[in-house]
Amino acid sequence: MPRVNLHRRLALLEQQLTTEPILLLMPDGRTETLRGDVLDWFTRALRGDRTPEIELIAQSESSTEPGGAHMIDLVRALLNGPAENAL
Repeated sequence: MPRVNLHRRLALLEQQLTTEPILLLMPDGRTETLRGDVLDWFTRALRGDRTPEIELIAQSESSTEPGGAHMIDLVRALLNGPAENAL
């Protein structure tokens, strides 16, 4: 079985994800454009970090991502999900 270079494949995936902008639809009807590393935003959301980009994602209603991906939807769900201690 051929050996797969995982680091090389992840780097290529990250490059593909960061070349095209992500459009965020905001509640007031405007759009915001993000460029960057979607996987980084995902891990930041898991850690509970709040950066300007993370705040925009949290406030957005929907997004358009390259290739029809839904990673930003997952980040938004993590950020806006129910609180841990909610009753």
